[in-house]
Amino acid sequence: MNIIFPDWFDELTEFEVKNKGFLLNFTVFVNDVEYCFSFYDIHRLIQDYEETIQELNFFYEKNLVILSKVTKDNIINFIQNYLIKNSKSL
Repeated sequence: MNIIFPDWFDELTEFEVKNKGFLLNFTVFVNDVEYCFSFYDIHRLIQDYEETIQELNFFYEKNLVILSKVTKDNIINFIQNYLIKNSKSL
C-alpha cells in the first residue's frame, strides 16, 4: 500500500496539528487515488461540536475521522485498517 502525504505535512506541521487536535480537509493519496478526510481527536471534536451545536443546532463534517491523537502514524493506521477491513475503495 502506497500512502503519500502532501509535501507541506512535515514534522512541525504534525506537531501543530497534534496540539490543535484537528486537521480539516486533508488530502492524501493511497495507491494513486486521492482521498480527503477531516481528522479530530475526541477532545477537540467535543469542543467544536458544542460550539457549533449552540450556534447552528447541528454538526456536520464530511469524511470525519476521530483519532486518539492526530498524528501521521495514526492517520496511516486508520488508512491501512480501514482499507483492509473494508477491502474496497474509501
